[in-house]
Amino acid sequence: MAQSLVLLHGWGLNAAVWESIKPQLEHAIPGSIDVHALDLPGFGDAQWKDELTDADAVADYLADYIRTRTPTGQAAVLGWSMGGLLATTLALRHPQCVTGLYTVASSPCFVSRPGDGWPGMDPTVLKAFQAQLRDDFKTTLKRFLAVQAMGAPSARNDIKQLQALLLKKPLPVPEALQAGLNWLEKIDLRDKLSQLNMPFYRAYGRLDSLVPVAVASQITSGDCEIFASSAHAPFLNQPEDFIDWITATM
Repeated sequence: MAQSLVLLHGWGLNAAVWESIKPQLEHAIPGSIDVHALDLPGFGDAQWKDELTDADAVADYLADYIRTRTPTGQAAVLGWSMGGLLATTLALRHPQCVTGLYTVASSPCFVSRPGDGWPGMDPTVLKAFQAQLRDDFKTTLKRFLAVQAMGAPSARNDIKQLQALLLKKPLPVPEALQAGLNWLEKIDLRDKLSQLNMPFYRAYGRLDSLVPVAVASQITSGDCEIFASSAHAPFLNQPEDFIDWITATM
């Protein structure tokens, strides 16, 4: 029976970000990987629900999907950026559902913590995005997409590609965007990573300006892969290497 793999996108985007690698993943090991690319609540085609402003509630929502929509009720889960934060929350709350955890350009704590030397986003930058979101969410969304591509050799092309993928589905609802920024600002899972009891794989882009590669050495749990020519989206910058990384571990 094929192993199920659930893909979770990042903030502001939708499941279309995986459309270029999903078929390749499914054919990399024919009959062995059943890939599910999900829209998170309030993004793409997925309906928003007010009770899902809490990340734990989203983890419960994802666990229910895995239990009811995969043949064995279990799946490996790969989360990109904010999706990695939610994938980790899911793995901690519902370990029986998760056979393997993959986080890509993600962090258990997205904002920097100067007090203990933790690298990450400047909290004031995130606060600025939250304020801008209330005034003009479409412009804020475009700005954040640009931040995600910064540092990549193909940054201009990446921005265009991300914007095109965003428009393939309905735009995210402002409530979902605000909830996501709140998670990025407040969630800190660093002390809980040692509780993970499934295989844990982490990937980073060496050129990433959003999740600095310095995060990689701060975490002792899990196996680490660094994509040397990638920024925040290794699956766009180094798609073949990215697919090889996943298939080698499943």
